[in-house]
Amino acid sequence: YSKAYGGAGNYSLSDAGGTLGSRTRQTASDPALLPGADNTIYSDDPTFDQAYEGVKEELIDIYAPPGKLGVVIDTPDDGAPVVHAVKDTSPIADKVQVGDKLVAVDDEDVRAMTAIKVSKLISRKSANASRKLTVIRYVNQ
Repeated sequence: YSKAYGGAGNYSLSDAGGTLGSRTRQTASDPALLPGADNTIYSDDPTFDQAYEGVKEELIDIYAPPGKLGVVIDTPDDGAPVVHAVKDTSPIADKVQVGDKLVAVDDEDVRAMTAIKVSKLISRKSANASRKLTVIRYVNQ
C-alpha cells in the first residue's frame, strides 16, 4: 500500500504535528490553564482555525467493478467507516482516497457499521456487475 494512513507522505489522513503549540509543557498549576482562564491549548495557535477555513464536504458516488477492491476500511471511534489504505492495484485507486468516509454501499446506510461488517457487505456483492460506494470527502475550496 503506497496510499495508507500514517506512512505514505501526502496520502496520510493527517499531516499535523504531535505537539499542542507552545502550551505542550504547561501543567495544571499554570494559571492560564485554570478554569475560567478563557484559554485553550489551541488559543495561541492560529493554524487551528485555518485548518477548518475553506473546507467543504462533497458527497461522491464511486462505481466499483466486480471482484476485490484492494481497499482497507477502518472504523474510527467517532463514527462512519473510513478508507484507511488503497492498494496501487485497486481498480478504484483513481477514484477513492485515504480519508474518505464511507456512508453507503448500494444506497444502504453503513455509517453505524463496523469496518468488518462493511467489508463483508462489499465482499458479498463482489459478483455484482457494479457496486455503488457513496463517500464523503473533505476538500479545500
